Amino acid sequence: MIEVSELAANALAQSLQMSGVEPEKGFRLTRQEDKFALEIDSPAQEDKVIEHEGTIVLMVDQDTEQEVGDVLIDVEDRPDGPQLMMRSKPPEH
Repeated sequence: MIEVSELAANALAQSLQMSGVEPEKGFRLTRQEDKFALEIDSPAQEDKVIEHEGTIVLMVDQDTEQEVGDVLIDVEDRPDGPQLMMRSKPPEH
């Protein structure tokens, strides 16, 4: 299952707002060759949709969610500035 941290949800929502993306659209997590990427898209009926304060911040189709597995999308501070990253969630006991 994919989860988004509060910090990452804020960053995604701000990015969408600053880019002038329509409110009914958000970021879609997609597979591009050997990595995952975010694209602006509208949700499909079978998508998992994650909202933050009424804004669609992330949508994932079932195949991509299954491929990604249990991850947390978070923000990591790097020397060149904060970046989104996916971190495997530890198994729950």
